[in-house]
Amino acid sequence: MEPPPPPPPSIATTNFFNLLSEEILCLILDHVANDPFSRKSFSQVSKSFYSLESAHRRALKPRRLEYLPNAFRRYTSISHLDFSLCPRVEDDTLASISRTWKSSLRSINLSASKFFTRKGLSTLASNCSCLIEIDLSNRTDLTDSGLRAIGEAKNLETLRLTRCKSITDMGIACVAVSCTKLRSICLRWCLHVSDFGVGLIALKCKEMRNLDLSYLPITEKCLPPIFQLEHLEDLVLENCLGIDDDGLASLKKCCKSLKMLNLSNCLNISHIGLSSLTKNAQNLEKIILSYGLSLTNDLANCLHNFPRLQSVYLDGCLIRGSGVKAVGNWNSSLKELSLSKCKLVTDECLSFTVQTHKELRKLDITCCHNITYASMYSITSSCPMLTSLRMESCTLVTTDAFLLIGRCQFLEEIDVTDTEIDDAGLESITRCSKLSSLKLGICLKITDKGLGYIGSSCSKLTELDLYRCSSVTDVGIAAIADGCPSLVVINIAYNTNVTDNSLLSLSKCLKLRKLEIRGCPRVSLVGLSAIAVRCRQLTLLDIKKCSNITDDGMIQLAQNSQNLTQANMGLMALASMSCLHHISVYHLEGLTSSGLAAFLLASQTLTKVKLSSTWKSLLPQYIHEYMEARGCVLVWRDKPFWPSILL
Repeated sequence: MEPPPPPPPSIATTNFFNLLSEEILCLILDHVANDPFSRKSFSQVSKSFYSLESAHRRALKPRRLEYLPNAFRRYTSISHLDFSLCPRVEDDTLASISRTWKSSLRSINLSASKFFTRKGLSTLASNCSCLIEIDLSNRTDLTDSGLRAIGEAKNLETLRLTRCKSITDMGIACVAVSCTKLRSICLRWCLHVSDFGVGLIALKCKEMRNLDLSYLPITEKCLPPIFQLEHLEDLVLENCLGIDDDGLASLKKCCKSLKMLNLSNCLNISHIGLSSLTKNAQNLEKIILSYGLSLTNDLANCLHNFPRLQSVYLDGCLIRGSGVKAVGNWNSSLKELSLSKCKLVTDECLSFTVQTHKELRKLDITCCHNITYASMYSITSSCPMLTSLRMESCTLVTTDAFLLIGRCQFLEEIDVTDTEIDDAGLESITRCSKLSSLKLGICLKITDKGLGYIGSSCSKLTELDLYRCSSVTDVGIAAIADGCPSLVVINIAYNTNVTDNSLLSLSKCLKLRKLEIRGCPRVSLVGLSAIAVRCRQLTLLDIKKCSNITDDGMIQLAQNSQNLTQANMGLMALASMSCLHHISVYHLEGLTSSGLAAFLLASQTLTKVKLSSTWKSLLPQYIHEYMEARGCVLVWRDKPFWPSILL
């Protein structure tokens, strides 16, 4: 007689996680990829989850180098490595990386790191055969020998060298000859790179897509090989003052693949040179002419020749009425138009323009001081598909004009800083249900009532600026916190009505990353503790001039805000904050040189400290030397200093 089958396991003893396939679990990990706490919680479910998370992770951003050995053991397939929080990275570290992830590493960011040499770069470049992206920006001490080492990365496709001011044409030549697969290179502010180096890059790297030559001392001599690149899409020539109309007129060929051209601050180029530069550029979609050319009738007609042009940036340009009207006569509609700080823009020309460009998605009229209700009426009537409207400091736009904004129901970004908008205007904005960013700084007519409207209707809001909105109180902040749970950034600086109740309300916003409460004297330990305990993703905090926040509040913050990377504070009990990297130390009372020295010695993660210049002579010399050796930059500023005791 066969024994009876065992009873089915009870629901109470069944591990339902074991029923999930690895594919589903990987999809969950993809969903929480940007949330370190969720990933950590996932890995703590079981040993199998821990192993799966370890195998699934591809990107790593170490907070401190002492954690790296554990990462070597746990993560075997890292492809993207970001050292932007580690100021001191030495050759031994790069050697260990090249051994551990030699077959998986594809990109590395060393833009905030120092102390590695040509030897470390050579080891990295030669061993990591899959390496396609390197960021060495801000390494002002990087020389041509370092670039020769980079040349060993034969498969390199992206190289960023912004502000590498010591490299020359010789180093660039090594990269050009060895890294022929390059598709993108940024040479912004590489002041010793000239026509020869740029020309060689263009001649040798035929796959080039993106080329940033901003602020280089180049002339038209390097342009012919650049415009022979068959795949070039983005070309940035910002502030290249050596290029002028005469040089451009000699060009015989234009890159037909070009989609974006930036000629900002190119003061020696007019519509004549532009016509030569963009000859036959039938695929051009975006052009940036900020702080350079005047918008004349001739320039407008020149731009009209590009059939696919969708975005035009004319920030800070001299705008002539005939030029704007010529833009208004185009047959096709733009998607983006930026006229920021174009002081001569009037109602007449702006209204005429938007009536033609009815498919506009983004419009920037910041500091256009002459526009009034008439422009707002035309914009909201003609451009119902707008997703971004920036109109800071449009001071002649009257309060009733803001009632029209609700016509543009697809708006996701609104900037009405320093305008006459009031609560009724905010009620109109509630029709924009997709709104994610709202800037209301120095809008003195808005109150809690208006914020109540926003909180009840704009649940997708992630960024809110209430800088110096003096009529807003805890009630309005509570309405925002309750109705906008996805809030990431909020600025409520310089508001004497804000108390701990506001911070208690904001502590419900668990995704909060940036909080600015500078100059809010009524907040204290109670409110700050709530933020510290619940807002675990906080990365930037500004609490300068918050005189009621004491050392106890700082300790609470240090214990709980594990992601905090930048703080502007008035008190110093922050040394245990494991992720603090930037701090500004101004406007302090009671801080001594001994206390500051102790803090600097104890804070092992700092990469930049901004200090009043008065401290420079008060801090012992060994502190200066120690911080420099660690890779931390001390930045001195002439700001008021109020010590009670100098010991």
